[in-house]
Amino acid sequence: MKLKFSLKDKEASLDADVEGLIEKKMAYKDKHPDKKTRYQIKQEEKRKTEELKHKQQMQWIFIMLGLLAVLILFGVIVTILGI
Repeated sequence: MKLKFSLKDKEASLDADVEGLIEKKMAYKDKHPDKKTRYQIKQEEKRKTEELKHKQQMQWIFIMLGLLAVLILFGVIVTILGI
């Protein structure tokens, strides 16, 4: 970017390399990504917590279904043997 003044002619001119400035800005953004806001961090933590709760609930349900299957199998075996 060049700025030229001429007090004798009462003239001012400005030369700007806009494409170069844009390329520099894009390169800077690639190296330094935007920081997350507090709200974004808070929402991300909420989402992770909900995912963890859901995972734990699914594990508990699978354990209970497995226990139910074992009890049903035990009941069928006891009925067949007639104990």
